Amino acid sequence: MTNEVSIITPVTALHAKYLADTWQSLVRQEIPHGWKIRWYVQEDGFASEVKDFVDTLGTHVAHYAASGSVGGVAEARNLALARCDGEVVMMLDADDRLVAGAIVRVIESLESGNMWCGFGALDDHDGEIMTRDGRYSLRLAADGSPYMRDGASMSEGASSTVAVARDFDHDAWVGPVRRGTLRGCWSEFGVLPFHPATFATFTRWVWEAGGWPGLARDEDTALILAISDKHDGVVSAEPNILYRRHDQQTSRRVAPNNERIRFIERLADR
Repeated sequence: MTNEVSIITPVTALHAKYLADTWQSLVRQEIPHGWKIRWYVQEDGFASEVKDFVDTLGTHVAHYAASGSVGGVAEARNLALARCDGEVVMMLDADDRLVAGAIVRVIESLESGNMWCGFGALDDHDGEIMTRDGRYSLRLAADGSPYMRDGASMSEGASSTVAVARDFDHDAWVGPVRRGTLRGCWSEFGVLPFHPATFATFTRWVWEAGGWPGLARDEDTALILAISDKHDGVVSAEPNILYRRHDQQTSRRVAPNNERIRFIERLADR
């Protein structure tokens, strides 16, 4: 492994139109002394205009590969991971952008002794930029209602004593986070205290966790919990990405599923 920040971007042809903005957000980043970045673009499927775009960049920073079949975002991330040479891994979805100083904040956090870090995000709703307060990963039941700790959804008449996302105090989670406690936050409130897409960690911990589990969605949350169960980290309220909202997002196209949530819960028992 080298002093490289490996930035993994899974993409389909459907999201090719966003890649130019994503790339420009990388180009504008300040890179800490002694570090370099590489952008690993993994197309989920056969080569398309995504390859054409990366080829036009003509730079050693951007590395493209096609999966050759449609296996989903988790497989695409894992195939990109197999190509990474960096000591640090960052996630960057094809339709998102890094904000100024994002890579510096990641390196500073990890060099300070943290094993992982997570940050806030800015939402881009058709050009309207809004901040968010940390409720980035609200768990949903199959009917779309909040998923409760006891497995019942709000529509099933769950007890009012069960905490849900509206009771979550984001400020209480900003700062150092001891290993194992992040899962408690997710289990009790149904959210993470940072945007999952801002997560960064050492590459060796991703391999230790077995990579991203093969889920159609929430694969990022599953990996985050697996790593944070074993390693201390830090949460920052400062935004690291501009999160683009649109109708083709995986979180909008893949229906919520109780079994997926139970799978993530059982990862703690490994």
